[in-house]
Amino acid sequence: MSEDKKRFVLYEYLMYFWKRKHYFLIVPIITMLLAGGAVYFLKKDMPYTGQAVVYTGGVTSPDLTRENNIAARFPDEENLEIFVSSKQVKFTKIGNTVKEVEQSLNRVTEKYEDDLIENFEGRIKASEVYLKSLDTRVTVLQKAIASYNQELEKGLAQDQYEDFTALLIETEKELSEADATAHRMRSDIEFFKKEEPKILFENVTQSKTYFKEGAAIGLILGLVLTVLLLALMKYLSEGRRYYND
Repeated sequence: MSEDKKRFVLYEYLMYFWKRKHYFLIVPIITMLLAGGAVYFLKKDMPYTGQAVVYTGGVTSPDLTRENNIAARFPDEENLEIFVSSKQVKFTKIGNTVKEVEQSLNRVTEKYEDDLIENFEGRIKASEVYLKSLDTRVTVLQKAIASYNQELEKGLAQDQYEDFTALLIETEKELSEADATAHRMRSDIEFFKKEEPKILFENVTQSKTYFKEGAAIGLILGLVLTVLLLALMKYLSEGRRYYND
């Protein structure tokens, strides 16, 4: 090939492509339908998707708020995905029918909610028991302080007076700490009761087929394949003509 002809190789390829422009219509359509259809039929096996969100509230136990631990509670549930975010757990279930997905989601969310409520109520009960012991302690200390004050009002010897004064100071310190702790516990319990776990919502919808996304990828792939195919055809045509000459 002469130097002048080499300068117009790109032009020759463009003209070759233009004469066979129908390839840019046929090949991309075929790959678009194949890719889109493949994605569609792969997703078609599980046409329904159910989602449920459960509010975990004040429950912070790792057994109930970590994905792997939650999943371990449902070993028999297939096609179940679990995602944990701030005070929420999202369950995603795919299946063949609406009824199948709804029943599975109900089993999962009801059991999980029951476990959360059990933990929630257990923490409240334990906190209230501790609060009751603090209140009892406060009452005992108040009586002790009243008793020490009565003793101090009597005519005591110097050493006895100093002993009761020291006891009074120490007991008042204990009372202050116990009373502050009881007040804090009471506030925490009231706040915690407002954080009761519950199911926020459940719904089942038809699964997304991703046909459009698959078709778009197929279209791009088809255009690339068309260029490569025509370039190969052009190369083989020139090679055959060269050897025939």
